[in-house]
Order: sequence, then C-alpha cells, then structure tokens
Amino acid sequence: MTAVTSERYGFVAELLADPDIEEIIVLGGHRTFVVRNGVKELLPHVVDTRAVRRIADQLLAGTGRRLDLASPIVSAQLPDGSRLHITGPPVTRHDRLNIQIRKFVVVASGLDELVARGTMTAGVADLLATAMRRDATVVVAGAPGAGKTTLVNCLLREVPPDRRVVTCEEVFEIEADLPDMTQMQTREAGLDGGAEITLRDLVREALRQRPDRIVIGEVRGPEALDMLMALNAGCSGLATLHANSARDALEKLVSYSVLAGQNVSIPFVRRTVSSVTDLVVFVRRTPAGRFVDEVGYVQTQLDSDVFTVETLFRRHHGTLEWTAARPDDERFADVRWTR
Repeated sequence: MTAVTSERYGFVAELLADPDIEEIIVLGGHRTFVVRNGVKELLPHVVDTRAVRRIADQLLAGTGRRLDLASPIVSAQLPDGSRLHITGPPVTRHDRLNIQIRKFVVVASGLDELVARGTMTAGVADLLATAMRRDATVVVAGAPGAGKTTLVNCLLREVPPDRRVVTCEEVFEIEADLPDMTQMQTREAGLDGGAEITLRDLVREALRQRPDRIVIGEVRGPEALDMLMALNAGCSGLATLHANSARDALEKLVSYSVLAGQNVSIPFVRRTVSSVTDLVVFVRRTPAGRFVDEVGYVQTQLDSDVFTVETLFRRHHGTLEWTAARPDDERFADVRWTR
C-alpha cells in the first residue's frame, strides 16, 4: 500500500491491501464490516459522511462513473479488479453513504487449479471443459460471492481459440485471453446527455456480431429473454445468476424473461430454456471455502410446469459425488466421469 493510495482512500486503503479480506462494507457514519474467509466481522472504523464521500469520489476517479443526485447508485471496477458499489442520497438517508467493495482474492488460472483447491472433482472439470470445447450452454448459479465469476473465467480458458466470444456485463469482471473476444459493459444515463445502455441492449448488439458464444456476466432482469432468443438463434452461451439450486436457476430465467413484457408466454419461455440450456452448475460459499454443490443436465421438458433436470454430480456429506447418471448427449460421450 503506497502513501498516495492511503491518502486517497483513507482507512479503506488498509483494508484493500489485506489479502485475507474478501469484502468491505462501509455504512457511512455508522459501521464498517469486512468479510474474511467467509465470516463477517465488525471493525472499529467509523468515519463521518463527509469523509466517506471523499473516499467514494477517489474510488470512482478514473472509472468513468460518478455519484450525484441524478446517479445515487453506482457500480464500477477498481484498478485491481475489485467490484465497487456505492449508494447515496436520496436512495439512502441524507446522513448515510454506503460503500461496498467485493475483492477478487480467489483467482484461479484454470479448472485444474479449482480441482487442486477442492472446489470440484476432476470428473466435473472434465465435463465442464468438454462443454466449453463442444459449444454447450452452461449456466453458473449461486449466492453472491460464491465464486461464479471465478468459475466463468476458468471455463472461458477452455473455449477453442477459433471461437468468437462476446461478453455483456454491468461492470467488466470477466478476464480471459482469447484471440477473438469482444467485451462490452453497460452505461448509465449521464448528465452529459449520454444515453443509457442496458444489458438488454448489449445482448441484442452481441447477436449482430456473429458470436459463437455469448457470455452474460450476471442475468437478473428482462435481458434473460434476449439471451434465450440469442441462444435459440444458434450460438452457445455462458451466464451467471443468483439462485438457490440448479433447478431454481432455470425457474429464475423464466421469471426474469416474463419481466420483458406482458405478451411473453410462460410455456414458450420454459420450452426455450430447456431447449437451449445444457448444464447448470450450482456453487456454494461456506466458511470452509467455495465449492461446486451440484451439476445438472437439462433434458427435454417432459412436464410443462416442472423442469426435467438430471443431476450428474451432487455434494453429499461434504463430498462431491458422481450420481452415475450420464446424459444422452453425444457431446459428453467421452467424459471421464469417475476421475
């Protein structure tokens, strides 16, 4: 931590420099928390709202984002890759400005490293690597901070170099050294007259770029329908979303798609979700670490009200086990399940 950084970021600089801290939560003028090894701790640091505002402005400097009355909610990425989220008045109380920084302290170079850490088994890694190489669509689900983005970055390292990949994110988080990859992020409407660019806009634009694979950083709204339409047009996909299980992730895609308009047919959306999605990976964060909890294969929907998901791997008593199920899909015929 340099003196300049300490001067700019105040007490937050010390927290950013601590490699064991995963998340920083500053409730301006009230309390400060950190998450260390999956456990939240209350710190003695309490500063007034003006000091927090100065720190917030310095954190945003150079990000192209700003906090003001017209934009009281701001998300950005810090130079070290950490994700910054700030909320201020009038969204918050007039005497409260909140800063939340999610640090990317768990960085893996590939699926093999996740296997070495115990996040997944070699069999799961082989299945997911095969899915990437053979253009299968994978949805990664889990709670905030469960390691979804880390897993996505590892998966992208398995994409063949001749594939064209287009990513759509609210804030740049995806990192992959692919020869043909275009990355796009959203933009808030600005006081300078700049128009808002939403995830829906980016997904539609991505389809015009003739991608082999579209990557959505986090699906949490009507862009789900645009993603499904893009995947239904022939390209493969990779997306993350917040969910409580693999099956819940599919239901979330339906719910988000319905938000796109009154004329969206739920039966149509359910059929589309099941036809374009191949694998759902559910990851979980625990005090012991981040783990793949479940991997499901999405079959053709047999019931109009319930998704047909074949569980391939499930964590049981702390151990991720193969269920002995094999999907009836030639793309996965040579997966080494029992490794």
